Amino acid sequence: MQGKFDVIESFAIRQKGEFYLIGSFTEGAAKENWFLNVPLNSSLVISVRIKAIEDVEVSSEQNNYKLLVVEGDNDTLNLLLALRIGSESLDITIEGKD
Repeated sequence: MQGKFDVIESFAIRQKGEFYLIGSFTEGAAKENWFLNVPLNSSLVISVRIKAIEDVEVSSEQNNYKLLVVEGDNDTLNLLLALRIGSESLDITIEGKD
């Protein structure tokens, strides 16, 4: 494990084929092409490759956040949206499966 990312909220932009997770690092860090591990249940995790990491400033808050960008086809986007990822901590690893 290279880090932990506390997700505040997530969303998709289908026209771009991208899924976005807004939050902050609580441990370690992440780099492009590393993996974010999303739990499906207590014993099954899927890994998604981080395409980009952006800085986010929210006008109504003083804290700055990170935006992790993940690419996906329509099925992947549907799955990630159905998981309602938010208010949880996800592990970041160097290795994973696309």
